[in-house]
Amino acid sequence: MISSFSLNRLVIFLGICLMTLSAKAADFPSQAIRVVVPFPPGGSTDLVTRALAAELSTVLKQTVVVDNKAGAGSLLGSEFVAKATPDGHTLLMAGLTNVFLPYVFKNLRFHPVDDFSNIGLVADLPNVIAVNSNTPYRKLEDLIRAEKGKPKSINFASAGIATPSHLVCEMINFQSGTQFQHVPYKGNAPAVTDLMGGHIPVMCNNLGGTLPYMQSGQIRILAQTGKSRSLAVPDVPTFAELGISGLEAGLWMGLVAPKGTPADVISILNQALTKAMASPGLKEKLQQLGASQLPTAISAFDDRVRQDRKAWDPMLGKLNLTGN
Repeated sequence: MISSFSLNRLVIFLGICLMTLSAKAADFPSQAIRVVVPFPPGGSTDLVTRALAAELSTVLKQTVVVDNKAGAGSLLGSEFVAKATPDGHTLLMAGLTNVFLPYVFKNLRFHPVDDFSNIGLVADLPNVIAVNSNTPYRKLEDLIRAEKGKPKSINFASAGIATPSHLVCEMINFQSGTQFQHVPYKGNAPAVTDLMGGHIPVMCNNLGGTLPYMQSGQIRILAQTGKSRSLAVPDVPTFAELGISGLEAGLWMGLVAPKGTPADVISILNQALTKAMASPGLKEKLQQLGASQLPTAISAFDDRVRQDRKAWDPMLGKLNLTGN
């Protein structure tokens, strides 16, 4: 049995711990905050994160820096943050790739979803399937008909194995019965360059990285992800409109912290994110990229991850991803 003396000591100890945690939360942030982007500079995730970091710096009255740690389909940056000190000063701009990673790398030293505490969603960025304007494919049905007429004869480019651009095209294969052949690139930029140059006929890519070249007439966008059409490309149908399911959701990005970060700190960061997302400058940046702002409630983040796991699991479970 525990003596009354021991019990009192335990109560005092727990009280001191709670006071210490509260004091730490009250002092947060006590140093610069690092937001890791697990992709190269210049991409849509990077651009959104930099715009958000500037607003968060103002709200939190502390420097917020962006640190690009690209590699292995967002694995390197995600693992770095998962193993960082859980004090709220090292964050990750996570995305749908975190849902994909366990299907690619079978012997991970961390879990790309479960080893984080969600802070809040930031934006939904549509993904699109696009073709070189000199190809005869004016509609998605034209492209699908051509591939089925000569299976495995049409290649598609992506930003790399298990990136959203790769798996959106694989979802098209899965749902439509096509056999488009994957050609992975090291990032979106070289893939888009080859698409415009006619070296590869088809590419799946985020809308922000494709839109300028559609506007210049070099690329034709055939379909976009999402439940409704992006205001940036209102004339482009969604996959759902064309009878291809599984792509009703866009490609989200959201802030997460290492698992074990104090709840008070998560709350402070969530409130700061909500205020930052109200900035006209940030709204304009999202609009330029064709992105849609998402609700910042933590519960909305939890629901979104749960929905994506359910939506993508049937296809990912059958696809042989060779990222090991």
